[in-house]
Formats: sequence, structure tokens, C-alpha cells
Amino acid sequence: MLDGTLGYGRDGSFDGALRDTLRDRAARDTIRRVHLRSYDMDLLTAIVSSLTPEGEVVRQNSIESIDLRIEGPPLNMDISSYFARCSFPKLRYLRLSGGFRISSWDSFKSHIAALTHLSLISDNRTLSSTTPTKSQILSLLASNPNIRSLVLGSLTITDDGSDGSAFRVPLRHLERLYFVGNFRHVFPVLRQLELPERLDYMNLEFCGCTLEEVEGAIVLYIQGYLQHDLRFKDRLDICVHSTTTHVSLQASYGLDRLPQQNTPYTIKATLRGGASKAARGKLCADTLALLPRESIVRLKTSLPMDATEEIISMMLNIETLYLVDIEVRDGFLMPNQHGQDTHKKLLPSLQRLCLEDVQAEDGDWGPLVTYLTHQTSGNQAISLKMFGEEVLICPWVVKQIKHLVGNFVYEPDPDKECCFEGCPLYSHTRL
Repeated sequence: MLDGTLGYGRDGSFDGALRDTLRDRAARDTIRRVHLRSYDMDLLTAIVSSLTPEGEVVRQNSIESIDLRIEGPPLNMDISSYFARCSFPKLRYLRLSGGFRISSWDSFKSHIAALTHLSLISDNRTLSSTTPTKSQILSLLASNPNIRSLVLGSLTITDDGSDGSAFRVPLRHLERLYFVGNFRHVFPVLRQLELPERLDYMNLEFCGCTLEEVEGAIVLYIQGYLQHDLRFKDRLDICVHSTTTHVSLQASYGLDRLPQQNTPYTIKATLRGGASKAARGKLCADTLALLPRESIVRLKTSLPMDATEEIISMMLNIETLYLVDIEVRDGFLMPNQHGQDTHKKLLPSLQRLCLEDVQAEDGDWGPLVTYLTHQTSGNQAISLKMFGEEVLICPWVVKQIKHLVGNFVYEPDPDKECCFEGCPLYSHTRL
């Protein structure tokens, strides 16, 4: 879009009349927005070339928004000449996405100094000779101190060995931060930014990192926000999940307000070489320890049960507990039998319990029945939902559970059969 729609030939050509019209509008500085998206690099090159002034003199223009999205097969469109020959004192919004390349990042930076929204998203096919260095990206950000929204997506950034402590970039007006990419490329830039005390939105997605690196990122960029942001003093929704190769933390707030759910802080990581369940469990437990636990009303986690029970014992306001891939065993969600609070409920405010991909040790669902009997004593009503792979409860246990909970949603695995010898129907189901 160039302040409207600029047409071109049905065969994709960019004919002389259209080119002349575009050159005339560019020369008279009547274009305010340049939004281009195409799979055809030749067409994009022709349009951008028409916008580029001739000669060596840098021409100032009044463009306020530039959005170039280069899609399709491997493309490497060099847009350096356009930015080298134009100065953009009024440019506020800049998005470069796909197979773009910039030969001179220093010249690019020198003509852009008033951005409020910057988005650089690579397709990971940019020529290595034109990838920016860490210092060049930091210098670009430093020259645009009023940025409110910053996106770096899959951008390859080379380490030039610069000292992080010597070059800090203050972004005091930043509201939204979205960083996605290889940890060793993106994180060196992130840790040199001086961010405001509160962000409206932060999404960090790293790949190729270790557990220690993920924990460091959480400590640096999650802990402070969750502990000092007043939005997180009431009714938090926390999801801490891990698999063999991934760990993630999501923090939402304002569950009872409109919009119904806000998720301003998310960190996800793909682990290099994977990690054991015990190591991932420790990371998740350490992460939960950073949060204002008294504010958490909804918790979703795949932590081992021993770690989960230790953590939730300090979360007295949990109303919804969502457990994934856990094993029901003796003492399930029960208070410590050897402690002072043997008869108190571990989850005094619980209203909803959801169990996904849950199994029972030796097929014995007795600990679940024991817990529900304890939890629902004193006329406390809760709902229970169970579903997922490997989930099957004996019919006689299902009947017991229905009498203990207010609402029971049960979606068993159709491929499983009862295998617990203590079940009265055991011999029947084995026939």
C-alpha cells in the first residue's frame, strides 16, 4: 500500500506508466506509507528502486511507515540503497520481514532516528556477509530511544566481542518486547538493554540453550516484573510446563476482568541436547519460587508430584489446579502426615481439579478417592476433569468419585482396560 493501492499488470509486470507515477509521487514527497508484501522479488525490487532517489545526495522525505515483507522461496533482496539515499525524520513504524539484507547497517542506522515501532524478522536465509553485529543492533536501538515496540525474530546476530558492561542501551519508553531466536544470537543483545520497570507485553522464545541459561533469563527478565508489577498482586494464572526438549513459563493476570485474559509475560525455551525430568522439574520449581505465590489462583504444571505438593502448600489461594503427566500415588495432594497441619486441606480454596494424561501407581486409584474424600469434607464442592492418553479408571472407582465431586468430566482412553487386581471388576475386564 502506498497511501492507497498501487496496481500492476495482470502478468505481474510493473509497467512504465506505473513506474513513472510512483517516481513522481516519491520525488514530490507525497507518500506517507510504504507497505509491500510479495513473493515476487523482481516486482518488489522494481517498486523500491522507483522510490529510491537518483544520485548520491541523501534526500529527506516524510514517510511515516514502512513495511516490507519478502516472502516465498529463498530471497535476498538488498534494500541498502533505498535507506542509504533517503533520510526518514518522520518514520515511526518500520517492519522488515523475510529475505531482506542490508549491506551497511551503520548507514541504515544513521538515517532512522525517530522510530517508535521496530520489527526485524529474518527467514534465516540472509547471507552471512550482511548479518548485523551485536554492536550494530545496539547502536541502532540507541539511536531510537523512543521505541515503544521492539521485535527481533530469528535474526542472526554475530558477536563482535564488545564488552556488554560498557554499552548499555536505555529503552525507557518500551511497552512491548518480542524476542525469538537462537539464544546465543538474541540474548547478548537483550541483556544489554535497560528496560522500564513495567512492560505491557514480553515474549522471549529461545532455542539452543541450556537449563542454566534459561534459568538465568528467567531470573533477569521475569522475576523483577512479576514481583514489582502491581497487576500481579491479584489473581494470577501461571503455566509452568516442561517436556524432554522444551520448558515454558506463562503468566497471566486479570482473570475476572475484561479482556478476560492477559498474558503479558511468556518465556519459552528449546533445550540443547534435552534434559532429564528431574532437572526440568527443578527448573520449574525454582521458577515458581520466584512468583508472588499468594496471588496465584490458577496453576497449570507438569512438575513431578513431590515437587508440586511442596510448592502448592504455599499457594493457599489456588482455585484451579491443572496437572499434566503425573502419577497418582499414596499421599496424593494430602498434607504431610508428620507435620502440624495433618488435618488441614493442602488446597483450602480449590474449586476445580483437572488431570491430563494422569496415571495411577500400580493401577491403584485409591489415593485419588482418599484425597477427594478429604478435600470435599465440610461440604466443600469441587469439580474434577480427567482425560488424555493412558487414562482409565475402574467403573467402581468412577461411581465413588461421582458421589464426592459436584461435577465430574471423565474421558477415558478407549484403548485401555482395567488392570488393577483390587478392582471388583478386574477378572471381568480381563476376560
